[in-house]
Amino acid sequence: QPLLPPDLRARSEERVILEVPQESAGEGGSFRPDVSVTHSAAGRRGFAMTAATSTLDPISVRIYDAPEVDRFVQIIDRSSGNRVVTAIELLSPWNKGPGRLNKDYKEKLRAYMRAGVNIVEIDLLRDRGRSRLKVGQDDLPPQRRTPYLACVVIGGEPDRRSVYPISLRLPLPALPIPLRENDEPVALALQPLIERVYIAGGHDDIDYSKPCSVPLQGEDAAWANDLLKSAGLRQ
Repeated sequence: QPLLPPDLRARSEERVILEVPQESAGEGGSFRPDVSVTHSAAGRRGFAMTAATSTLDPISVRIYDAPEVDRFVQIIDRSSGNRVVTAIELLSPWNKGPGRLNKDYKEKLRAYMRAGVNIVEIDLLRDRGRSRLKVGQDDLPPQRRTPYLACVVIGGEPDRRSVYPISLRLPLPALPIPLRENDEPVALALQPLIERVYIAGGHDDIDYSKPCSVPLQGEDAAWANDLLKSAGLRQ
């Protein structure tokens, strides 16, 4: 916000996701973060099946299903009736994966482009391909393919994308965020944001002696191992 012109505002937004992705159907455990036993029915009479069977005392369980939330940032122009100038999307497993949520996400991008809104798409997910998105790794030269990337679409040019490959082994870069036609882009420094989230979010309890949930391969694995050794986090 401090880098924007005075009449532009950056607003964080969120959209509650009510549908479970198709690939996760049946995996209810990962979508039920809180289960509590609210009270026991001990002392109540159970259901007598027959005179010879024991009775069952049921336990009442209340399940709190927390919906997934899709978060993004919009830059709006207060001088033009709060028109959306730029949308910044941080990709999640839900809008990259198969199913309705991916379709909804792509429709949202099409709506932005029809309205001439700039789009900045930041993809920091190693474990999912981009086959369902407009730009994939196959669209890049082999020597420029990286685990992470960002795509920038300038409003009014929906057929063109500026793709920024982001290396795993280097600090995250600053991305140019386009604004109005006569405004200079502003820099969004990703690395300081990640470091702030790491500290403020209490992520310093991560056990780095364990492998990544999506294992690194080859030279990347060797690089990470040497890095952790030098920090005293791995033998």
